[in-house]
Amino acid sequence: MINEMINEDELDDHLARRIRSMVLKDFGSKAEYQNRCTDIGLSVSTFENYKDQFIQEVNDDAIPELNPGVLIPVILREGLEGVQNRLIPNFLGFLEKASPKDAAPVAMVRALADCRYPHEWNPASRLLQRKVIMHVGPTNSGKTYSAIQKLKKAESGIYCSPLRLLAYEVFVRMNREGIPCRLITGEERREPEVDGKPLELKVGPLGKPHIPLMASTIEMANISTKYDVAVIDEIQVLTDMQRGWAWTQALHGLRAKEIHLCGEPTAVPLVQRLFKVMNEDVEVRTYDRLGSLQVSNVGLGSKWVNIKKGDCVVTFSRNMIFQVKRDIEQSTGMKCAIVYGGLPPETRAEQARLFNDPKSGYDVLVASDAIGMGLNLNINRVVFETLSKFDGKAMRPISISQVRQIGGRAGRYQSAYDKGVVTTLHNKDLHHLDKHINMLPPPLPSAGIKPPTNMIEMFSHQFPNVPFSKLWLMFQDCAQTTTDFHMCQFKDQKVIADSIESIPLSVQDRYQLMYAPIQIRDPDLLKTAVDVRPFKCIARM
Repeated sequence: MINEMINEDELDDHLARRIRSMVLKDFGSKAEYQNRCTDIGLSVSTFENYKDQFIQEVNDDAIPELNPGVLIPVILREGLEGVQNRLIPNFLGFLEKASPKDAAPVAMVRALADCRYPHEWNPASRLLQRKVIMHVGPTNSGKTYSAIQKLKKAESGIYCSPLRLLAYEVFVRMNREGIPCRLITGEERREPEVDGKPLELKVGPLGKPHIPLMASTIEMANISTKYDVAVIDEIQVLTDMQRGWAWTQALHGLRAKEIHLCGEPTAVPLVQRLFKVMNEDVEVRTYDRLGSLQVSNVGLGSKWVNIKKGDCVVTFSRNMIFQVKRDIEQSTGMKCAIVYGGLPPETRAEQARLFNDPKSGYDVLVASDAIGMGLNLNINRVVFETLSKFDGKAMRPISISQVRQIGGRAGRYQSAYDKGVVTTLHNKDLHHLDKHINMLPPPLPSAGIKPPTNMIEMFSHQFPNVPFSKLWLMFQDCAQTTTDFHMCQFKDQKVIADSIESIPLSVQDRYQLMYAPIQIRDPDLLKTAVDVRPFKCIARM
């Protein structure tokens, strides 16, 4: 059995071939793959007649999308499931070339699931010639600051955030500087305010209040509005399997005269390819880190008593955040602030303020990987409680990119901690940290996409009685993509789709509601959300 704990530096062509062979063996022997092919209209005999030939073609590296070099980033990002999910689309593509006659029964649905040209899903944006500027560099290099300065001067603009915490931070900062800014996230909408008091607004040309800026989580970004300036933060997340589609949609769809992208240098080649297809050039501005960063010679020896004032301990589950907080407070007597993605923005801002204030009495921060995305925190030393994270199926080592981004939060320019230090709780993890924090991650391989509603709607007409969660799997099996794109996963949305399957909804409403910001981990909370949210109201309209 291939070990699920695969490090980036261990996965080479040889290991990728072993994993591919294991998955291909299942393809040839398990009924699941045959059933999925017959579900979309292929005959059993056609599958049986061509499966061995397909397996041989793959083993001979005759199908580029399944070659080891292409599969390495897929395995790192998605595990075995990523390879499994690519078999049927490539089998159908192989069949179309090997025997168009036998592939004819699925030709129509394959055409309806053609996702090779996602930039064509936003025709209004193709009428613009947009200026694109990439600000790339390590953490604490000032790249996002430079883009935000441009946004401040814009007549109209939008900040597209990876986290509601960051959107809230920009919302607060802009309004405090007297620049009216709305906040729009999946959880809330706010008009311009300062400390709860409405900001005085100027009247625009049409007699309405003029609100030039919007801070939004990227999934909520309005791509139908025209802007002078748009800022997309943490652009490297466009490769994420769950949320990457939102970054790709923003790249393709934002109707802005000028787009500023902030993130890691690893995103540059992929972003340049995506914009080249749209005949738009990308200007790349590179930034160096402001202040030094070093890996400590020793870890904490698994002892919380070695925690110091100004430390930020990073762990990867909410339960562990609270456990670590208790352990540190009991061992050292120092009080801990906490930051994680699920905190309400005001609470997060208050916790960050307490940690940043040397007189507050909160000397230590315990945080999730949310701190890796641009939060302004005065951290002296980042301490990794662990270098592994549960991905929903198994514990996996965090990526080189995550090690560098989170560790890079240590030290902050023009603060009490100009020089950052990174270390680990357990001494055994220190070698892995030292190795990866100085290693350049490979270029991003592909961008996530989510097909538009009308495409899903047309596809659904071919399978009118199929449950929506199964319909989505069938769409993925039929989908055609290029190597620059991958279909985002449907795990969380499948849970919601199954929960609302019995409610009579149009395909359009069902598809949109599946992406509602609902907490799915708690079954009771999910049931309550489905009952009280507008699902049933929409069904009655």
